[in-house]
Order: sequence, then structure tokens, then C-alpha cells
Amino acid sequence: MVPFPDDLSATMLAVMIAGLAAGAFARGYSGFGMSAIVISSWSLVTDPVRAVVVTLCLEISASIMQALSVWKDVPWTRIGLLIGGAIIGTPVGVFVLANAPPEALKLTIALFVLIAAALLLAGFSVNSKANAANTAAVGVASGIANGSVGLGGLPVALFLTAGDDTPKRLRASVIAYFFLLDIIGLIFLARQRLIGEDNLQLAVWSLPILALGVWLGGKRFLGTTPEAFRRTTLMLLMAIAILGILRTLVVWR
Repeated sequence: MVPFPDDLSATMLAVMIAGLAAGAFARGYSGFGMSAIVISSWSLVTDPVRAVVVTLCLEISASIMQALSVWKDVPWTRIGLLIGGAIIGTPVGVFVLANAPPEALKLTIALFVLIAAALLLAGFSVNSKANAANTAAVGVASGIANGSVGLGGLPVALFLTAGDDTPKRLRASVIAYFFLLDIIGLIFLARQRLIGEDNLQLAVWSLPILALGVWLGGKRFLGTTPEAFRRTTLMLLMAIAILGILRTLVVWR
């Protein structure tokens, strides 16, 4: 039996379970959003490093759960360019994670989520046509964001939603990218000795909630339009980010 971490209070557990459930549902439905929701909510009550490490483990697990349903829709050439850029950017992000003050890291997480979600909600788009160079550049930015705050999917989501892909193809792209990106992120975190046995234990205990949320989100994806839930998810991200910013500013005073 995997031991349950004994440093979590009832309040911490309530916030973390709610954040994971919402994030898993978002992941099952749209293919992205889980990292932002889980890390933003968990960082309110626990160490940001723990939030990032556990989330990366859960993202990999979610990708495995969804692999069969999206495999045929994945644009592998584009994914390869994004991953190539992410390999360059991830070490920079991991260095930031290992050396930044905790409260500064929490504020960075919250600001990143708020800005990215607001851009997506406002219909942000890239006017130039996607090519190999700018696709790889987005990968670099994603690697930095993923290694430092575990939010590498949002830059890619911004980039992909600027194109004309169908929701099904967009969802498949993000799921495949997350799987490869998060494996890279965990490798670099392991080199920095940031993973920890207690974080792995917490990830294992989180799997049932993850599986249920992903399954429910996937069923929802088959029965409604992506735009409606996308708007709801982004509004939730912005609310969590604002709460995180206010909490960090109060702590710093």
C-alpha cells in the first residue's frame, strides 16, 4: 500500500481535490487546462514545486488514458517541431524553478495564467502563417513555462487556436504534445533532485480522481461544442489566478 502524505490538512486536501477534479475534467474535455487549474489551486495551499512535480506526473498519466482515442488525429510533424523547441527551453525553466523564491514563483504562476487565459478568452490570434521557425519558437517558450511553472501547454494552446484546426485535431495535438513535453520536464526535474518520494506518493493517490475527471470530460467532449466549455475553463483559470495574486501580495506585505 502506497503511504499517504501526512503533511496535508483537511483544508489543504479539500482545495487540492477540488482543483484536481476541475483540472481533470478540463483535460478530458479540451486536452489542456489541467496544469493551469491544478498548479494555480494547489499553489494556494502547498509548495509550488510539489504542485508542478505532481501535475507533470498526472499529465503523463492522462495522456496515456487518452492515447487511443486521439492517436489518428495527431499532426506529428508539428508536434516534433514543438518538442524540439521545448527541449531547448525546459532546462531554463527548471533552473528558475529550483532557484526562485517560493512567493515569487507563486506570483509568476498566477500572472502567467491570468494573462494567457485572458488572451485566449479575448480571441487572441497570430496573424502570421505558422511555419517551422515560429512553431519551434513557441516550443522554446513552452519549455521555459513548463519547466518553471508547469504551464507549458498554454503557450501551445494560444498558438494552435490561432490556426484553423478542428477542435478534434486541436485536442489531439495538445494531448500528444503534453505527453512528450512532460516526460522531458520530469527528466530535468529528476536531475535537479526535485521529484521526491512524497510527491510520487501523492501522484499515485491522485490517480482515481484524475481517471474519473478525464472520463467525464471525454464524455462531455463527445456531446457538446468545445467553445462553451473552453470559455468556462478560461474564466475559471482567471478567477484562480486573481485569487493567487491577491494571496501572494498579502503574504508579502
